[in-house]
Amino acid sequence: MTAGSPSPDHRPSTVFSDAAASDYDDRVPRLVPGYALAHDLMAATFASLLPADARLLLAGCGTGNELLRLAAGGPRWRFSALDPSAGMLAVARRKAQGAGCESRVAFHATTLDQMPAGLHDAAVAALVLHFIPDDGGKAAFLSALAQRLRAGGALVLLDYEPVPLLARAYGQWLQATGLERTAVDAVLAKTGTQWHPVTDTRLRALLLESGFEPPRLIFKALGFQAWLAFRPVEPAA
Repeated sequence: MTAGSPSPDHRPSTVFSDAAASDYDDRVPRLVPGYALAHDLMAATFASLLPADARLLLAGCGTGNELLRLAAGGPRWRFSALDPSAGMLAVARRKAQGAGCESRVAFHATTLDQMPAGLHDAAVAALVLHFIPDDGGKAAFLSALAQRLRAGGALVLLDYEPVPLLARAYGQWLQATGLERTAVDAVLAKTGTQWHPVTDTRLRALLLESGFEPPRLIFKALGFQAWLAFRPVEPAA
């Protein structure tokens, strides 16, 4: 999934090139522990919460892996799938065509702040937030997500938290997936130089500041974790 910036003043540190779409689906499951399981848990969580005709926002949908998993789990769900990489989005569109769900998806080759207005029942931001600096950019991105959710709407946020005690274990896991030692070292270096991860304490604070209720942890694997957060229901007048 690629990053989307809510403001030109807070650009993500990494936006995938169109060419990166060619090997994304082979590369990312080898870099994210529990990648498929996280998608399964996301789909199960939404299936337990959302109506049959729900509308979902996928902010940074990449090549469409979560789109296909969610479309299969909710055969009447409709999707707004956005990504600033046209190459990534083209792959996602081809996958949706092959799965027969393209008619339920509105694709937007843009960033979150530039997509058409409209409220959704749920949103997903998977492997996006750690690309956005915590200089106001993370808060702006999360606030933009909250503004596109109805009251009571749900957000699943899959991202990375730096855990020093787990860094060595993550490196061992990367090597077990078949990466050479030099490639493992490069990945571990990137988490500290090109990513902008935050602790779970900071993430909780950002979500609260951005208009969400306190989040609930639904997945965790070697620093990668998924949170479920809701936009508060407005009190009755």
